[in-house]
Amino acid sequence: MKDLVQIIKDNPGCIAEIDNDSWHLFPARSKPKEDMTEEDHEDYYDKPLACNSDIEPLGDDGYGHCDGGDILQALAEIVGIKVERV
Repeated sequence: MKDLVQIIKDNPGCIAEIDNDSWHLFPARSKPKEDMTEEDHEDYYDKPLACNSDIEPLGDDGYGHCDGGDILQALAEIVGIKVERV
């Protein structure tokens, strides 16, 4: 399992795409999304840094594990606040 807090710290500018049943974290883009070719998009989306299925749920009882709660919990840990519920 991956350490989401460390991944975010190691990848400033990373991009989170959050859906109601999953999330993916991608590295910062090398060029604006609108300037990416179809091949650029395929390469980019084939290499996420992390997703909800490959990390341990964060926080009490894993609240919000699929809908971005893990990302919120990781950011909270980085900045030093406690999220009790998502």
